[in-house]
Amino acid sequence: MLTQPMNAMKYIMLMNLTYWLVSYSLHVIKLGTFTRDSHKNMGLVHVGEQHGLTWKECEDTEFCCSKEGFRESKVNIVDRQRAHTSITRTRCKARVIVTTTNTNDQWVISKSYQKHIHALCTPTMTPFIRSNRAQAGGYHNVGFTHKDLNNALQRDESGALHNLIWSDSTSRSDYICFGDVITFDTTYKDNLYGRPIMPIVGVNHHHNTIVFATAIIADETSQYFEWVLHNFLEAMMNKSPISVVTDGDSAMQRAIKSVIPNAKHRLCYWHLSRNAQANIGDPKFTAAFSKCMASWWTTDKFDIQWRSVVSEFNVEKHPWVIEKGNTRHLCAQAYLTGHFFANIRSTQRCESMNASLAIALKHKKTYLDVVHAIEDGISRMRLNELKADYLSSQTKPFQITKLVEFESHASEIFTHKSFHAFQEELQRETLYRIQEEIQSLSDECQYFYLKKYKEKNRTFEISFDSRTKTLNCSCRKFKTIGLSCRHQIHVLKHLDYTYLPGYLIQSRWTKDAKASVPSFVDLNVPQEIMQMARFASLRANASMLCYSASKTDVSFKITRDEMKRLTEEFENSFGLNDSVNRSSVLNNVRDPQRKQSKRKEVTKNKVEKKIRRCGFCNGEGHNKLTCPQVKLGLNTSTQSTSTDFF
Repeated sequence: MLTQPMNAMKYIMLMNLTYWLVSYSLHVIKLGTFTRDSHKNMGLVHVGEQHGLTWKECEDTEFCCSKEGFRESKVNIVDRQRAHTSITRTRCKARVIVTTTNTNDQWVISKSYQKHIHALCTPTMTPFIRSNRAQAGGYHNVGFTHKDLNNALQRDESGALHNLIWSDSTSRSDYICFGDVITFDTTYKDNLYGRPIMPIVGVNHHHNTIVFATAIIADETSQYFEWVLHNFLEAMMNKSPISVVTDGDSAMQRAIKSVIPNAKHRLCYWHLSRNAQANIGDPKFTAAFSKCMASWWTTDKFDIQWRSVVSEFNVEKHPWVIEKGNTRHLCAQAYLTGHFFANIRSTQRCESMNASLAIALKHKKTYLDVVHAIEDGISRMRLNELKADYLSSQTKPFQITKLVEFESHASEIFTHKSFHAFQEELQRETLYRIQEEIQSLSDECQYFYLKKYKEKNRTFEISFDSRTKTLNCSCRKFKTIGLSCRHQIHVLKHLDYTYLPGYLIQSRWTKDAKASVPSFVDLNVPQEIMQMARFASLRANASMLCYSASKTDVSFKITRDEMKRLTEEFENSFGLNDSVNRSSVLNNVRDPQRKQSKRKEVTKNKVEKKIRRCGFCNGEGHNKLTCPQVKLGLNTSTQSTSTDFF
């Protein structure tokens, strides 16, 4: 039922009432004229443009929750091309009804029903509500700084900056939740000092890139890599990652063995394919090599296929091939399956960050420019994460199978990205059948042997312990990626489960992945986002004020003078305009020596023609469009979560 008026709160202008309601995440759901119970209700007629609102006099207006109603049912298309959008409506009945007074000069809240049937937005998510998002106009309109910075630097003999690493409190709290797998790369050196930039990144519960720390080092040696890793672990309370992905640099490998010897090391799959083409030069060999390294085979099958490929292309004695054969435990998926890597197979996340950094810097390449560009990129990543949090908590993924309860339970637990990966496995479980089921006499374990439709060469063994609710599969995908495989799902369906057992739910892929962050870790994101929300609210009210004040000269001058007075008052109160005597600040860290660009001397009579190379494989005689590697489908920059090798 609707409650009685809330203390008869009166508002002289409907627009003031509207902004009060918007701040509580309500929005106008009905516009124009509508009829109910044979009495006239007139609502909002026109919402103005960017700088103001135009209103028509109303008698009654109803404000509803943004989740009111339900999605209209549509015809199911069999060959649907576009993915289903998330469901935002939950039939929520929360609403507020306002009416005019008898004199029609004030508005009063006559009825309200404030009980929502869904989770409400947290303060950090309010900027993503449609009304607030329209007011703010984008995160770039709000300036904020990161606090609680943890950094370490090293100077050379002359006092110049040698090595630098920094990480703020948000990055350190992210590492507590998602620091089980890290990857780093030092390919980007485009700055005035010629120093490698080394971002240390991982993946969060939305499968998005997050930055744990960033370093700028003097050179790519094991000594400097060890310095970075030691300071990195110290900032992260000496919590070591369980897996590391790098591009195969030998100095990195030595540093990893020295500082984090217990971490499982993996070489970048994309670099392996490029190096195969660069060393062997045969696109067909590169294709066969890449397939061997990426396939989810058993180790025995990999060894057989590896010998076959090496023999077929007659490269048994090639030094690079011999080296990769000896280090197969770092390269081949068959030898890495069963160890958790969070579906990270390459350093592409670092590469994409470096590419964005190069675009942002352009001709500005000092250390200060680099730090500002990196911090700006990290801010964008965090805003994307917050938006993903909002979508995961306030919308529901579309279900595509008939296992309604099972799929619904997974959608409530996992983030949208994780659920979509789970949903793919849920669809593919129908390709399997249980060939044999054995009940163990010695314990309470059941063993299931699965076969794939039209494929009889491989059998998957799943063991189920009814006491502990553990379900282990021979494919070991759950241990490698952290999400249930299709074989486990098929057995759960066979056992009439309507939910995922806790054993098959890894917290790092869930909506509550960051709920276990220790309280002593200072999260500064909420402060920044709260500033963003306050800015949005003030900007909306200021827009209405400016619109009204601009109608006459008198109101314009009064408003201008008051705004100027308030601005000066706040600047003096909060020290926003404090001047700093730069000469009094002791700067005992000097800039490193700038790298001099080398110019090749060319004789006047003969001008050497630059050899054009392919931007993908670095080969001669072709470009990206005609690259044989691209034609063979070797562009592995996009990591697929699909595992068709099962």
